[in-house]
Amino acid sequence: MDNHLNIQDKIFLDGTALAALMNPEDPRYGKARSLFLDLHDLERNFVTTNSIIFDLHEWLRNEYSYRQAEYFLNAIDKAVSNGKLAVISSGPEFDRESRRLLIDRPELHFSLSEAFTAVTMSYYQVKRIFSFNRNYMMLANLDKDIRIIPSN
Repeated sequence: MDNHLNIQDKIFLDGTALAALMNPEDPRYGKARSLFLDLHDLERNFVTTNSIIFDLHEWLRNEYSYRQAEYFLNAIDKAVSNGKLAVISSGPEFDRESRRLLIDRPELHFSLSEAFTAVTMSYYQVKRIFSFNRNYMMLANLDKDIRIIPSN
């Protein structure tokens, strides 16, 4: 795991936020776009995981087109090369810790993917997540300092 990454001040982008940003027909598109632009204007940088990128690429290809999926990957690559986005790769340790979180904290009702996000955020001490997934409200049970954007 790359503990040398300096990403504590970044905002985690989950799949729901990225999907809303990529789909003008999504009912949350306007809110996602305005929040994202506000965060961008504040010079906030972002972090996500390779599994979220993989899932969104497949979703875009299946729901829209291969071209749309490639556009998404190019936008991600550009954000990474500009230093605005860090993409964290999963590894066996994160996978084990995600499964352990599901076993140790069943009251959180996390999916394996949500547990992976929680483990990633905890490991890198990321305290903010841009998400429309209401299940992440349970992150406060793991770390009271975590904030979800948007808050409502």
